[in-house]
Amino acid sequence: MNEDKDNRVVFFITTSPSEEDRIQAVLRLSLIASSLGYEVFIYLALHSVVTVRKNTFEKLSSTTRDMLRDAIKNNIRIMACKVAMEGFNVKAEELIDGVIVAEPKDLFEIAKGSVLLSW
Repeated sequence: MNEDKDNRVVFFITTSPSEEDRIQAVLRLSLIASSLGYEVFIYLALHSVVTVRKNTFEKLSSTTRDMLRDAIKNNIRIMACKVAMEGFNVKAEELIDGVIVAEPKDLFEIAKGSVLLSW
């Protein structure tokens, strides 16, 4: 992890899978930030953890699926909140490849001194 937190952007999102336009907006901004050299994190909380569950992911539009794959391929760290996963009964093995299971404390650690955007 890059220690230059001035060059780090964290997106905190709670968007449900049905709001693909909002998910795509986060992914688009994340990809732009990554291309500009920012270290980018997307922290999925509440309903958004369901978005990266394999069976839900497969129901998303091809555009959203491609954007998620591109984000992971471009080293954007997509973090699923463990507490939200438990609340929505999402198991780690059900997540798409490349998604990290994270504790709330991990969010606080990466957010220190970072640009934090909530969606």
